[in-house]
Amino acid sequence: MRHIMKPVVRWAVLIGTLLLAAAGMMAARQGSDATKSVADQKAQTTNASQYVGADTCKGCHEEAGKSIDASPHARILTSKKIRGEMAHGCESCHGPGAAHVEGGGDKSKIFTFKGVKPEEITRRCLSCHESNSEQREFMRSTHNENGVTCTSCHSVHHSTLEYQLVKKQTPLCFSCHAEQKSDFQKPFHHRVEEGLIKCGDCHNPHGTLAARQLRSTPDQDAVCFKCHSDKRGPFVFEHVPVKVEGCTACHFPHGSTNPRMLTTARTNSLCLQCHAATAAIGHTQNTRLQQCIACHSNIHGSNLSPVFFK
Repeated sequence: MRHIMKPVVRWAVLIGTLLLAAAGMMAARQGSDATKSVADQKAQTTNASQYVGADTCKGCHEEAGKSIDASPHARILTSKKIRGEMAHGCESCHGPGAAHVEGGGDKSKIFTFKGVKPEEITRRCLSCHESNSEQREFMRSTHNENGVTCTSCHSVHHSTLEYQLVKKQTPLCFSCHAEQKSDFQKPFHHRVEEGLIKCGDCHNPHGTLAARQLRSTPDQDAVCFKCHSDKRGPFVFEHVPVKVEGCTACHFPHGSTNPRMLTTARTNSLCLQCHAATAAIGHTQNTRLQQCIACHSNIHGSNLSPVFFK
């Protein structure tokens, strides 16, 4: 009986020791967390004391205050749900203003957007806007890589336009993209200057994971299919270039001197770039047969004909 009891006692002692050790660790951790919590509260209190509030800012910057009140950014003043404790109004963008006020309006003691490097402006704007799916890819965008920053296109205080742009979207884009502007002057073009569509319908100026900042998806040329849904399919018989190379294999997306915005003046010249062997099987390029799509009418894809007759 004694031989049986000794192992039981040993195990009981061991388990008790482990429980005491675990309790000690938990108590130490709780004490550490409490100390950390107090430290965090002190840091938050100290940090909060550096903010003077939007009303103080408006005391000197009345016009700037009025422009913010009439803008989408006014929401950070009226709703704590948007940025929580970070919703400091003017100081959300310009930083804590206590030193600026104490210095009698010393501009060196607060963040101003004039004369600042583009990357500094970008980082400050993205501190709020990076959570938005529309803007979160800006750091990898072509615009950012070329020194274009948020204030190059947007004016927080002085714009009354959509998205607080410095000018309407089309002339704003054309102010840099002169080559694309000339494409839209060609006889056959997407009607951007007429106001039917905008550059932003196809491109995301803040950047995407696709080339040329296209609003596309892994589905090839999804940006084109938003409007040209009849070309999307799926088709039983697919024209390979549509799926592999995409719409730009045959079309200029902005504008062309050729009908249907094709890359060549004659349809058969375009088709023969891939189908050169057709001339050897009876399709001589005379007047009667040179218009390929006269017969192959469903050239984007067909559910009935493997050669896209219908």
